Amino acid sequence: MLWGVLDLGRYLADRTGLGVFGEPLLLGLATLARVLVLVVVATVVWVPISVKIGFSPRLTRIAQPVVQVLAGFPANFLFPLVVWLLLRTGVSIDLGGILLMALGSQWYILFNAIAGAMAVPADLREAMDDLGVRGWQRWRRLIIPAVFPAYVTGGITASGGAWNASIVAEVVTFGSTTLTATGLGAYIARAAEHGDHPRLLAGVAVMSLYVVVLNRLLWRRLYRLAERRYSL
Repeated sequence: MLWGVLDLGRYLADRTGLGVFGEPLLLGLATLARVLVLVVVATVVWVPISVKIGFSPRLTRIAQPVVQVLAGFPANFLFPLVVWLLLRTGVSIDLGGILLMALGSQWYILFNAIAGAMAVPADLREAMDDLGVRGWQRWRRLIIPAVFPAYVTGGITASGGAWNASIVAEVVTFGSTTLTATGLGAYIARAAEHGDHPRLLAGVAVMSLYVVVLNRLLWRRLYRLAERRYSL
């Protein structure tokens, strides 16, 4: 790994200079913001739905196959429809790109949270019913701690999928119209399209850096918290 980093540095220094990292580092902040917004919104939307499904055997039988199909469906097949909607509504690709990224990544939060809800022992839920624990207190005392480990698995997978999806979601074409967002994914896509290998390598290296730092500072800590306090 050390040899690879040094060789990459020499390659870029000989062709464009190490200053090539400056632009992708700044653009990465825009893509990072989209990834965080996606994870937060998907959490708020899908976790309550997942708990509802996971706590109901009948809903689980109906929803699980649908969720699995949606998770495996190629998201880029839906891109033309979404881009058409963005053009018709006038929504900027800088904002609409979040939706494009979500098409292929949000499902990981959904089906992992469903699995976490299904794993909650029935006697714990019955005890909460007997004690009359309802509303937010039920979420705080039972549902969030029980679902949290599975949610973290879904969250980190969705986050990684969103970073990957940014490369195709930040530059999209519909007919003769091309929409380009401000972000690291668009930077990498442009570099690949023009065969600009130094900038392509710099973009991929910076994206890897962002993913590793995010995993270290956020997801690893959440995993440790799940193992220490919230494992059933």
